[in-house]
Amino acid sequence: MFVTQVIAALALLGVCFVLFGVLGRLFPCNRDQPVFFSKSIGLDLGYCLLGVLYAEAGPAVAGALSVTPLTGIAASAPGQWLQHAPLLAQMAILLVVTDLAQYWLHRAFHGRRLWPYHATHHSAEEVNWTTTFRTHPVNYLAVTSSLAILARLAGFSETALLLAGPIFFFSGVFTHANLNWTFGPLKFALASPVFHRWHHSLDAEHRERNFAPMFPVWDLMFGTFHMPRGRLPAAFGAEGVPADLIGQLIYPVRRGPLLPSSLRGRVGDGGVSSASGIGGAELPASSSHPHP
Repeated sequence: MFVTQVIAALALLGVCFVLFGVLGRLFPCNRDQPVFFSKSIGLDLGYCLLGVLYAEAGPAVAGALSVTPLTGIAASAPGQWLQHAPLLAQMAILLVVTDLAQYWLHRAFHGRRLWPYHATHHSAEEVNWTTTFRTHPVNYLAVTSSLAILARLAGFSETALLLAGPIFFFSGVFTHANLNWTFGPLKFALASPVFHRWHHSLDAEHRERNFAPMFPVWDLMFGTFHMPRGRLPAAFGAEGVPADLIGQLIYPVRRGPLLPSSLRGRVGDGGVSSASGIGGAELPASSSHPHP
């Protein structure tokens, strides 16, 4: 069983490698980035391999609720309704509810206390589809466990949860891909690669925007939407984060602030308040024009 899962995972990674490599060559957002092999692809795949070790932790935590009084919530009328609702209705509600939850969890990890655990994800200087794997274990376990508990308590069926997995995966790799797609008028409804690339900007002001994984409506509602017309993000990364896997894993527990001394006084509960405009450019020569 384990061998079969490994083979399936490798096949999926192979498909993504070819698909986003070809699309990245045809519709690149940042032309100066390598098409197939980013300079940190080894680090990203290292996180992917590491993730295999704790991928089931979130569902396991949620499963433990079966022996706690909290399961009474799922047995309530709304929970019973969800379990017996049509599968498509469950899927639609599940995607919307978990996306809203992820929006606020994401914002929480941009706060002073949790940012060092999330900074590893933002450390990529060449954002590509493999960047989605670059997530610190604490960040990963906190988010996946919270979402799994929420879904279990809400009463979603196991089938709905199983089918949602591939959607979450594809959404993650797609929005991190080096593509100049904005989705035109649909940019307010669905997260595009350009939408999420602004969030990975080296400019700390832009980094505090576009938190929603799939539905930008949350950013519109809560004032964090950022998609300037005719501009593309040009520089990515997070200052002070080590470039190697071990260094990144132990980074959050090391003493000392993440940001350089020039910015330390400007860090609040919501992260850096502002920084110089280095994360975007007026269609630089190294970038493509936005593609609807």
